[in-house]
Amino acid sequence: MFPLDTFLRELTRLPHRGAATPCETEAAQLLENYLTDLHANIRMEPFRTPKTYVTVVYWLVGGLVTGLWLVPYLKMTSLVLIWSFVVLAWLYFNWRYSPVILFPWQHTARNVIGRWPARPTEAPVSKLVLMAHYDTAPVSLLYASGLVGNVNKALMLTLFLMITAGVSATLEAAGWGLPYVLYVRYGCLGYFVLQAVLSTAGYWLYGYTNGASDNATGVAAALAVADRLRQANLPNLDLEVILTSAKEAGMIGAYHYVQQHRPEWPAGQTAVINFDSLGTGKLTLIEQTGTLEAIRYSNPLTALATRLAQLPDFRTRMQTGEWHTADFDSVWLVRAGVPVITLCALAEKGRMPRIHCREDTLAAIDTNALHTAIDFAEALACQWASVRQLTA
Repeated sequence: MFPLDTFLRELTRLPHRGAATPCETEAAQLLENYLTDLHANIRMEPFRTPKTYVTVVYWLVGGLVTGLWLVPYLKMTSLVLIWSFVVLAWLYFNWRYSPVILFPWQHTARNVIGRWPARPTEAPVSKLVLMAHYDTAPVSLLYASGLVGNVNKALMLTLFLMITAGVSATLEAAGWGLPYVLYVRYGCLGYFVLQAVLSTAGYWLYGYTNGASDNATGVAAALAVADRLRQANLPNLDLEVILTSAKEAGMIGAYHYVQQHRPEWPAGQTAVINFDSLGTGKLTLIEQTGTLEAIRYSNPLTALATRLAQLPDFRTRMQTGEWHTADFDSVWLVRAGVPVITLCALAEKGRMPRIHCREDTLAAIDTNALHTAIDFAEALACQWASVRQLTA
């Protein structure tokens, strides 16, 4: 049996697991040791990434502010600069691929992958991927108690003001709407600078979170479920655990993994279960995420999970819900049309208490949702594997 409590203590003993830091290297080695004990085939996959979203925010705000400042002096150049960064920000904050993640400064992080290949057989092979990110987030003042419910609203306001800034700068360059568009430009300029300071000050003051709930619990769930499934010896199942890094920089580790490996997956025979932040609240099967664009989890695996959640074993232990404050690694799989579910824990008002805060420590974790997630994912995987064999 996977030593759940011991694993959580060892992983959270590190002060943090920030992407591309020495602590991430230590965490990756610990994960490798546990996967070795589970007799997995292990590989580390390095990729290039900003260390945190702080770098990305500074690039986006810096580009916009520079463009807005240059409007009176270099009209066309400033407009190209402004609208380029508006597009980059729109893509990034609507959880699509944005080239801004390639801007300096880049560092090397690594995904940790464990695999239990299916035994050679003539029957079609099904692939199941268990996913969780192991990196930790910078501390954010915007996620403090009482403010976290406004994070998504602030993000939507920022995107709206970016469009407003681009329109006002274009009108000003054309000589229309003066002096009012000038006031709008200066107002937007000030707002972006203030927002950049507020959204990153926590990192400069306190560094990274310990990340016990977000997401040591998710990693523990993925490994515990993998241990159960490998011992179950489900026929013709290719089982893989992918523990990603740089999720807190924009789901970048998951993006690289999906881009590299999705072409290898058997068409119509692959499913993914993602675990994220299972430390406080009730286990929740996510139905929808997204900022301005709705990202709906509507696929055969979701349908199977929804039916399973209504059975007596899980009806009172879990719920369905939505999450619109940032997003999950599984966003790339939803966009790619791969059957995927995400399991997380949500408390009152659909919130994740203490994430991105210094209080996200092992002492604050309630493991009820974690244990339910393990039981539910195991049951779902067995049902899915059975259905795949019947329809193959």
